[in-house]
Amino acid sequence: MTAIYARQSVERKASISIDMQTETCIRLLPPNQAYRVYSDRGFSGTNTHRPAFQQLLEDIKAGEIGEVYVYKLDRISRSLCDFAAMMQMFREHGVTLRSCRESFDTQTEIGVMILNLLMMFAEMEQKTIAGRVRDNYYARAKQQLALGGIAPYGFTYCTVEKGRRPTKALQEIPEEAEIVRRFYTQYGVQGWNIEQIVHHANQNGWKTRRKANWSNSGVLRLLRSPVYVRGSLDVLRYFLRQGAKLVHSPEQYCCGNGCLTFVSGETHIAAGLHQGIIVPALWLAVQQRLDHRGGSKNGGTGMRSWLQGCVICGYCGESCYVRGNGKGDAYTYFVCRGKRLGICNGLQGLRVSRVEREVEKVLMQQAVRVLPYGSVKREEKPDPAALELERIEEKMRKILREIGENDSWEDLMRQELEMLGRERERLMREIRRQKGSFPQSPEKLWKVWWSSADISQRRQAAGVLVEKVCLWNDRAEVFFR
Repeated sequence: MTAIYARQSVERKASISIDMQTETCIRLLPPNQAYRVYSDRGFSGTNTHRPAFQQLLEDIKAGEIGEVYVYKLDRISRSLCDFAAMMQMFREHGVTLRSCRESFDTQTEIGVMILNLLMMFAEMEQKTIAGRVRDNYYARAKQQLALGGIAPYGFTYCTVEKGRRPTKALQEIPEEAEIVRRFYTQYGVQGWNIEQIVHHANQNGWKTRRKANWSNSGVLRLLRSPVYVRGSLDVLRYFLRQGAKLVHSPEQYCCGNGCLTFVSGETHIAAGLHQGIIVPALWLAVQQRLDHRGGSKNGGTGMRSWLQGCVICGYCGESCYVRGNGKGDAYTYFVCRGKRLGICNGLQGLRVSRVEREVEKVLMQQAVRVLPYGSVKREEKPDPAALELERIEEKMRKILREIGENDSWEDLMRQELEMLGRERERLMREIRRQKGSFPQSPEKLWKVWWSSADISQRRQAAGVLVEKVCLWNDRAEVFFR
């Protein structure tokens, strides 16, 4: 099977669309050649975190793909390191890469040489583009212009005059701005926590810009953003204490205007043209509470269950997380995230230990069926102790024959025979111990490994075998990969 991969990071008039990339590749295919199209829209080529690209790699590992066509080399990768790792995998699976624009394939020596040269230029181009973007951000921020991209929640773009030239600035959207003010009031004045704010917002039907439910991270980003504050001297002092780099002179942050922020090695904050919508005292109160809130440590809930990340609610489809009641690991529960978001009331808390026991019953059957030792007959190597035992027994038989033929050395031979007998007994005990300690059946091998594995090893095994575990109040259903 031939694969066609296409990628478009940003839709512009001058950019090459995914349809055009695909059609160009199809024209170069042999007549009646079967092909499969993989496309990623809106993803950068600087890394491999792209859904269609990852699916392509999985199909290659499964032996379904023999060659890959791309319109241009930088469509598949712009990182030399990522590309080298990808080509190593292609070689291991006998996959050929063909580029339409560069007119080469990796089956020829010259093609491999050109490939390496082009990847070096592609990575250099990517770094050059990134540098231009950073410089553009700083230049626009210096002029107090909007930095581009999607406007923050609560704002839209409007046209203003700046230096006798029309440009874009942020303008308040009253409906969205009112929701932002409520979030700040609930957190900074009423003392609600993030979960209560999210639950209240979703229960009241408030939606994000993309018409989705609010999440903890979404609300937290709004509460942290300097774009909403009305600049003042106290706000300026807070920025300086946080170690931010200021783009403008101090007095420009004290005019009630909101701020623009971007990261270029360090966090830079510029004074914007738009008016802030949150008063300084409230914004600073929210920041002070967030600063003392502390960050969550990665290793809490994920280390309470080896199923963390695989469990979803059967009623709403949201993921489930682990929560304890302070009485130890025996009293930890899977809780539906949708319940916290205010969109699900179906799943009650289920004990982690109970769910794990139910999944364990079917996990071993799947492991024995799909893991290598369960389906592939491995070559059995002779045991060194057994070989040594065979040599000793042969030597003992030889000594017994010599005793019968020549009695002049009978005493020495009997002493040698006793010594060999003791060695024989030792080897036989060693062989019996090995047979008792190393079960040979796949079921026993899995049980021995599972009983000694720690939670991170069990979690890794579950991630390989289990796609998801759906929970209802009265049952659980396991879906394997």
